[in-house]
Amino acid sequence: MSLPGPVVVIGGVNVDVVAEPSGPPVPAVSNPGRVRIGPGGAGRNVAENLARLGLSVRLIAAADAHPLTTVSLAEAARAGVDTSGVIRIHGRGNYYVAVEHAGALLWAVSDMSAAEALAPSDLDERAWLLKDAGAVVVDANLQPATIVRAADLAGGTRLCLLAVSAAKAERLRPVLPRASLIACGVPEAAALTGLEIRSRGDAARAARRLRPEGGTVLITMGPQGLGWFGAEEVWVDAPPVAVRDPTGAGDAAAAAAVYALLTGMEAKAGAGLAMAAAAMTLEVEGATHPGLSLEALRGRR
Repeated sequence: MSLPGPVVVIGGVNVDVVAEPSGPPVPAVSNPGRVRIGPGGAGRNVAENLARLGLSVRLIAAADAHPLTTVSLAEAARAGVDTSGVIRIHGRGNYYVAVEHAGALLWAVSDMSAAEALAPSDLDERAWLLKDAGAVVVDANLQPATIVRAADLAGGTRLCLLAVSAAKAERLRPVLPRASLIACGVPEAAALTGLEIRSRGDAARAARRLRPEGGTVLITMGPQGLGWFGAEEVWVDAPPVAVRDPTGAGDAAAAAAVYALLTGMEAKAGAGLAMAAAAMTLEVEGATHPGLSLEALRGRR
């Protein structure tokens, strides 16, 4: 099988700060527990996962000049991502701060002011990175004008969109009809469609409303599995998993879905690959699994 041209990912590069109280968290007091810092960011996570799947990947982003962000970028580069398109800026950061307990996210705050500083003109200066792209992946951490410019520069190349959060999903709306893939969770699908989503049937209705002509919608539903809605509609059950950290599981599923589209997988195989990537990522601390590979995912399906 010949692999497609490079995937260009345009989006967030984070430093993730995750706190885990030793017991059920108590509000308004200092809770004993553990705090860890690691690489993150939807765009960065997807880029790293795609590189681990064997694709050539280029990352375009605006990232904080702090040394912790350097570590975040270095991790992606070690996986094989070309980070030469990343702008380093002072005075603005990309930070995701979360409190988790018993494998579940309790709350989170995302400060993506550096990512939001990436301007359409910055993309124009790096347009050469997109010329031979097999796909362009864009996340909703960017400002709407930058998202539109990214879609314009993608031209006829496959455009894959990451909705990121319910609060930011709306930023993608102007380019939704151009997408080959829209990857989102339940909150983002609900925000984009105005539908209440409690069941697989609800998710299917949202996906059909959201799906661009000829495109695919991937909706991740946590313990309810995930749905793949394209020319075919496929549901995959979530396998039993000892969840260590929920961060990054949706990004892993999105990366696997991009891989499946680019390599021409059938819907059932693509959905299975996405579910396997999410499950594998749930089992480790951090937003990506260092052992993720095509062989590892195939071994879990």
